Amino acid sequence: MSTLSLLVEASSCSWGKLACQHGDRTIGIILRAIVSFCNAHLGQSASNQLLVFAFGRNVEKKLIYSSARSEDRNVSSVVVDHLRDLLQSDSGNSDATMGAPIGPALAHAFCHMKKDSQLATADICDDSLGPAASNTEKSDSSTEKVSTRAVVISMTPIIGSEHGSLMNLFFSAAKQSICVDVVSMSDDLTGGILQQAADITGGSFVHAEKPQALLKILMTNMLTDASYRNTFSKLSYCSVDYRASCACHHTLVSSGWVCSICLSVLCQYTPICKVCKAAFTITNLPKKPSRKRTLRS
Repeated sequence: MSTLSLLVEASSCSWGKLACQHGDRTIGIILRAIVSFCNAHLGQSASNQLLVFAFGRNVEKKLIYSSARSEDRNVSSVVVDHLRDLLQSDSGNSDATMGAPIGPALAHAFCHMKKDSQLATADICDDSLGPAASNTEKSDSSTEKVSTRAVVISMTPIIGSEHGSLMNLFFSAAKQSICVDVVSMSDDLTGGILQQAADITGGSFVHAEKPQALLKILMTNMLTDASYRNTFSKLSYCSVDYRASCACHHTLVSSGWVCSICLSVLCQYTPICKVCKAAFTITNLPKKPSRKRTLRS
């Protein structure tokens, strides 16, 4: 049994930027790739579960599809209709900020996968309808391994104020054996902090240069479970950039100041944290050494 959570960025600005760069057919190509990947996962086994989430600044209901719900029978029409409605509603918003917060949707997906894995490995009750289950059947059902993984399709690099909460989510996913795969379609080859998510949880990070390559990447690199990927040739990665992103200017920094309350990284000292508004009291602030001028004779 495999439970897959697919997280798709639903920011109209990000989708519109891709359409301007690669043509008007970009949105249709991406939607067909997402639907094909969802149907391929469900077609592998009758016990596979699928959850589709949308993350964005104006997305209130993040879970748009669940294979466990009786009303969600046709995955193609449900996913396409919900994504189109979200993009159309977001396009009418006056906020033209690029990017979307992924933390709430990722936490929502992890909670759903943990809940499904606990229900799948629960023991069979003897007082249920039908013949009583034998001890062998109970042991087989209790030891059944449930594979849980998440696939993130991002159009913009994820950096900024979510750094602390996302790192906590990544380490929690690694502890719960949840694999996080990432497909980045942004101009940034590292995808921001999402490259760290794939490295921490043992997933794959792939940068899609064109929307036409999205379906190939999903089918060849992210359709199988992480336990079977050792038999195939691994992707050649460059060095993972583990620098933290500052909450001030949303840029990666090698050294900076860390808030003791919310653990946000600041590139320069400020008396008040820009994230949690905590006030700092530092008596001896380090000063730069003064350079003495030497007079030439």
